[in-house]
Amino acid sequence: MHSDTLVHQFSITSYVIKKNIEGSTHEESLRQPDPAGNNLNWVVGHIVRTRNQALALVGKEHLFEMEKFESYDKTPITDPAKAIRLEELVEMFDALEKPLFDGIKEMPADAFAASAPFSPTGNPDETVGSLLSSIAFHEAYHAGQTGLLRRLAGKSGALQAPA
Repeated sequence: MHSDTLVHQFSITSYVIKKNIEGSTHEESLRQPDPAGNNLNWVVGHIVRTRNQALALVGKEHLFEMEKFESYDKTPITDPAKAIRLEELVEMFDALEKPLFDGIKEMPADAFAASAPFSPTGNPDETVGSLLSSIAFHEAYHAGQTGLLRRLAGKSGALQAPA
């Protein structure tokens, strides 16, 4: 496991997410896709929740109380009263980037091979490194959703192919 590779993966998803949510309002973030799925607010909040949780894996303290993200675990937010304002989620997302990246860079090489404290897939051989790699993939999956949700809100694509 190479820390620079992980940081690069997270950096790419950070860029994609920020570009895709740029110019979105809180109200737009609450629009439910039809016929089903998670709205932009939930996707961003879910990523913030996951990054906040991941800080413990890299030897850092959570920046935010995990209870704040109860609505961002597994089920879509359909009640706007349970949603954190998009602007606040973006601030949290930005605040989590440096400690997460620094934590990954500061990890000794053997820490990646340590047993993970949990495994979302139930893998009994899950390591901290494999879990961080899975979290990076999970985030990339949701980053792609932000692009689709941007289009569903009537906005043009934020990521364009090079000219």
